Amino acid sequence: MLPTFRQHAGRYGFGLCLGVSFLCLLMAFALLRNSQALGLLEVLPAGFAIVFGVTLGASRDAPGYWIYAARSLKFMVLPSELQQLQQLRVSPLIGLLNPLRRPLSLPLLLAGLITVLLWAGLTLLPAYPALVTLAVLGLLFPLLLALLLTGSAPYFMVLASDQGENAMLPQMQRLRDAGRYRAEDLAISLLISLALIWPLHGRPDFDLESGYGKPEFAVAAMILGWIVTFFLLLGARRSRLHSAVGERLSALLRIPSAPPAGSARVLPRMALYYVAVGLWALVLCGLLAQLPQPLPFPLFCALLLVAPGWAFWRERGLTLQRDAEQAGLFIRELGVQPVAAGMPQRP
Repeated sequence: MLPTFRQHAGRYGFGLCLGVSFLCLLMAFALLRNSQALGLLEVLPAGFAIVFGVTLGASRDAPGYWIYAARSLKFMVLPSELQQLQQLRVSPLIGLLNPLRRPLSLPLLLAGLITVLLWAGLTLLPAYPALVTLAVLGLLFPLLLALLLTGSAPYFMVLASDQGENAMLPQMQRLRDAGRYRAEDLAISLLISLALIWPLHGRPDFDLESGYGKPEFAVAAMILGWIVTFFLLLGARRSRLHSAVGERLSALLRIPSAPPAGSARVLPRMALYYVAVGLWALVLCGLLAQLPQPLPFPLFCALLLVAPGWAFWRERGLTLQRDAEQAGLFIRELGVQPVAAGMPQRP
């Protein structure tokens, strides 16, 4: 028996909270591991970057997912639930946080709130910076995000109907461009990576007293580049297939044709990425060693991320292209109708 809309929303919220909590705890532990002295300067930029990036990705995918779920009949809507959906009213605040109209509003709001909470926690409990960081980023933030997006599910559900889509279209000054998702993912990933690795400046392996040309420093930089590349490639291979299906069924987003990407096998691709990152780290250290004054470590980290960023960009393009192909195949084979065709009827 299919779940009701409310049951499906509850499962969606639980899965989202669990996944985001695991991801944020992983990044929080990386921050703790990299920081010798965990203070406001290390925690607040990393916390803001993590919350902003995760919220942008989750809120961006939510409308497409709910359109997919509704059009594919993944749950049933009870008469009482349908009545509540028909009585929904969009307040100015909800309109402001609509990810299709203002995609940055909710990420900025939530990132600002969590940053304030981190600052308050570190100020009130200065002896427990690790505990505050893990509690706020790994527990409180995922719970808030899950509650917000689960509470927004009825509004996203309305977009799966032709009436909701027709009411929304006149309010869209500019359609959300799905072709920008790849660039957004790259910017998010590099921002978070930079916030997590620059606190390494206090570690002995990254001591700048002997300059960037020290062999130990070059080897440490190469290993750091490989570690960052490993996690960036994990993120680059994250599929958003269900959201891509829903976005293709809606007139509220602009879906460009996916550009052709390389199709080399996985192992040769990965080998190319790691070789390129390792060589870039060594060349970068050699070039910076020629400077009369050492470059500030955060700028070095930003330059080091160029090669991992290139690997992410290439791999993310392949993943999004695969999602686009599979989404088109799903729609054609199952005969899923677009939103403009009216609500589907269960056989």
